[in-house]
Amino acid sequence: MIVQGREDASVGSIYAVETIAVAYGYSNRSILFDNVNLAVERGKSIALMGRSGSGKSTLLRIINGSIRPIRGMVRVLGVEVYGKYSNGLRRRVAYIPQSLGLVNNATVLENVLLARAADSPFRALLGLWRKEDVDGAMSILKSIGLYEKARSKVNMLSGGERQRVAIARALMQGARVVLADEPVSNLDQDNARSILDIFKEMGRRNSTSSIIVMHDRALAEEYADEAYMLADRMLSRLW
Repeated sequence: MIVQGREDASVGSIYAVETIAVAYGYSNRSILFDNVNLAVERGKSIALMGRSGSGKSTLLRIINGSIRPIRGMVRVLGVEVYGKYSNGLRRRVAYIPQSLGLVNNATVLENVLLARAADSPFRALLGLWRKEDVDGAMSILKSIGLYEKARSKVNMLSGGERQRVAIARALMQGARVVLADEPVSNLDQDNARSILDIFKEMGRRNSTSSIIVMHDRALAEEYADEAYMLADRMLSRLW
């Protein structure tokens, strides 16, 4: 929840994500990218493309608030990411790294429930989840085809199933913005399409916006509402 007094900013903005003249580098002489301007409407799926090392993952982390740009402004749901009112954004932004960040020796259900750990740290530590949380997690798993795998350990799943667990955790978190770093790069076409279908459905049902790092232009053209290329230190719109 956005902190009291700033929730209206979240409701009123038509953009889920805005970057304004954002630059990042290790110094002014070593710039990874500069003057990055991006405006993502609510419910839209955005493909972010570019060669390895162009800064795609870094840009996601800047939007997520885990690293700071050297200049520029970032707003998520109408709130400045690095401003004094940004703490309320944590529940609303889900970051899915390439590593997925899953607990391999825990079950699918336990991994999804970890999205609620910040609400009740003591319960999470002991594994004493509320019934409504368990029911909610099971409902989400059913909606993405993992209901039967709820009690399976994550390290026993296929690559596509692991991606679904990461997405289920984002849904359980109640995220309104999902930042996914190459979620389909190591999947076959069928599994890739099924994952991208979930992102699209999140946009239709919940107005959840997604920024997805991708390399397959054909898939991007099929699923993304808009696409951008990060190259030569600049972000350019493809469509």
